[in-house]
Amino acid sequence: MKALKTLSILILTLLGSGVVHAQTTDSVDAVDYDVAVDLSSGNSLQGYVDVTLRLLRPCTAVGLDMICTVDSVRVQGVPVSATSLAALPTAGIAAGQDFHVEVWYHSPGYVESGGWGGMHFENNQSYNLGVGFAADPHVMGRALFPCRDNFTDKATYTLRVTTKAGWTAECGGMRQSVATDTLGREHSVWRISQPTPTYLVSVGQAAWERIEDTVASLYGDYPLSIGYRQRNEQNVRAAFAELDTVVPMYEHCFGPYRWGRIGYIATSKGSMEHVNNIALDQDFVASTSERAQTTIAHELGHAWFGNLVTCATEGDMWINEGGASFCSEVAMEAALGREASDDYYQRWLESVLRTTHITDGGYRPLHGMPHQYTYGSTTYDKGWMVWHSLRGYLGEERFYSALNRLMASCAFGNIDAEGLRDSLSLYTGVDLTAFFDFHVFGPGFVDYHVEMARPEEGCLENEVEVHIRQQGVGTANVMQQNRVPLTFYARPGFDSTSCKRVAVFDGEETRQVFSLPFVPAFCVLDADCEISDAATVALQTLEGYGIVYTLPTVFARLKTMHDGRCAVEHHWGRPVGAMPGGVVRTTGRYWVVRGDWQTDSTDQGMFRFVRTGSQTTYDGLDRGFLSQRASVDSLALMYRPEGGWMWQAVSFSRNGDKNSGYLVVDSLVPGEYTLAIVDTATLGIARPEYAEVQLFPNPLQPGQPLTVEVASEEAFEVAIFDLGGRQVWHQTGCRSGQKLSPALAKGTYFVRIENNFISLQSKLIQL
Repeated sequence: MKALKTLSILILTLLGSGVVHAQTTDSVDAVDYDVAVDLSSGNSLQGYVDVTLRLLRPCTAVGLDMICTVDSVRVQGVPVSATSLAALPTAGIAAGQDFHVEVWYHSPGYVESGGWGGMHFENNQSYNLGVGFAADPHVMGRALFPCRDNFTDKATYTLRVTTKAGWTAECGGMRQSVATDTLGREHSVWRISQPTPTYLVSVGQAAWERIEDTVASLYGDYPLSIGYRQRNEQNVRAAFAELDTVVPMYEHCFGPYRWGRIGYIATSKGSMEHVNNIALDQDFVASTSERAQTTIAHELGHAWFGNLVTCATEGDMWINEGGASFCSEVAMEAALGREASDDYYQRWLESVLRTTHITDGGYRPLHGMPHQYTYGSTTYDKGWMVWHSLRGYLGEERFYSALNRLMASCAFGNIDAEGLRDSLSLYTGVDLTAFFDFHVFGPGFVDYHVEMARPEEGCLENEVEVHIRQQGVGTANVMQQNRVPLTFYARPGFDSTSCKRVAVFDGEETRQVFSLPFVPAFCVLDADCEISDAATVALQTLEGYGIVYTLPTVFARLKTMHDGRCAVEHHWGRPVGAMPGGVVRTTGRYWVVRGDWQTDSTDQGMFRFVRTGSQTTYDGLDRGFLSQRASVDSLALMYRPEGGWMWQAVSFSRNGDKNSGYLVVDSLVPGEYTLAIVDTATLGIARPEYAEVQLFPNPLQPGQPLTVEVASEEAFEVAIFDLGGRQVWHQTGCRSGQKLSPALAKGTYFVRIENNFISLQSKLIQL
């Protein structure tokens, strides 16, 4: 599911006629639920449940979880005096025996303190969301009916729903029957025949507009239903058009879809993977935006990751949510190709490396996640990165073959991280102990640094020695059983332009010699986006004169004056090696630039910096490094050709302002680059001068004020022009440092600043 906001913890307490959570034990198993809910008032529910339980061992009482008011209870047909369901008598019932508990109840609807999970009654629809981000436990089947509410107690369900007059129901399962009474109320019956945990059971009612269609698959067509309101049908159909491509891809990768029908309903609160009845944020139901399409794919991916094979506890939620997020990448590959999915993955990897440890209060292991971070970025996003990396580690054929086998052998069951490790190790024949120890049971990431050199004398010309060292990011641990993919690029004139090798090693570093089909010009770490290490990579073919290439995932730009090839790696490991005197501190990241151009080139390289707290696209980029605007005055660009060399300060100019921008080197050469705060007097570096006019922030976010700084104490006028030369905003009497509020549409503009003494122009981007 997708949360709309970060939520705090809510501890549910035992109340006589309110919130009850029974102690989960192994004394009883829920086998089947027959649930009747009357939603005809539109603002509350009247309910009845007949739950078939199986006693697993002799005991005197069992409990059901509930968030409702109990009207009456019967156990095996015998009335029981109970306002709470925490202790229902089981005297006389033998171990292994099935028995029935019937509960009549009512509820005005219950929504957790975070405003997300629970039973929602809104003016134009009613629906439940089966997970509470602020609830403890997170599962919230109990907001709909009394039940055994946990991840592991799976049962089958019959849902009997009465709607408000003029409305229709969309529910989990397959619809068995439907009729409308003389008052206009719909009565429908739905059946979930597959063992399913309570949090995935759902009901919804509204005056739906409904699309009924089919989705193609590897095993025949599945019925598709979409319930929506106030949207154009053509746009809704377009939003779901890729399912015919995505579902077969999912089945190829993970095995057959086991739920019989695919269904979505639009809700106002967010998205949730209910079986056959996915709740989808209403902003996405008629949208082909990337966010909408990946959310549609994410929630459908739960049909395998979470719904079919469920995490054993919330502490391994990464199996569900990280797996479903990985499915979004797989879906993009199916719809748009591998290049698009690799780009999507790289953009998210960049964001994870930059922000996840901040939003989740530190680097955290995936396994044993604390309750308050169950649905945090580590679970969703680093979890996705680990599934992605596991694919690269094993190879696609072996990885997907193992997942097909896992989904078949563990269908409708539960698994934890240890079980997943052992099962995949068995199915692949690859010992995944070291992989899971580092990526799942430990925090942080591994950063690999690769250098290519000529091997010892006597080796062939096409042999190359590679030195690889690793360091932890957010961890002191060292990765064992490393598998590092390297792509070598040939010098001009060879028939083959590239080839790949994999370095396999234990320990912090290795030196290995590879035989290649050509003499290599340079090599690139993980050019094919196979491993989720602490680095992003941008490969760029350089063509033409004076072209600027922006490489956002590596925080760099290139301005080329020749044709060639270039690779820029951005690493989140700390730059290692000796620094000269006068360096106060370095940032916790560095770049490696590789390519096949001459070192006397006039290419420009531009390296991004962002001050802590600046409102930019890359918040947190230099967190703790550039904390004050004044510190930017002492910012330096450091360079070394390769490991073993001392870093040196290089001359540069600055593009941007004191909040964010680029350090620009006019003669870019291969090697390593990083940022440092320096004592400029000691290093003998002249303080860079700013351009005469500064605009910040730039790019400008919608609604943000624009500040203009110029070297003038006199008032000036500001005029803003679009790319067609039309003036779109103008203000006189401005002063340097004054905050301005131009109302601009998204785009690129030119800003002209003029008075009797100055006439300046700069570029502004409105996001």
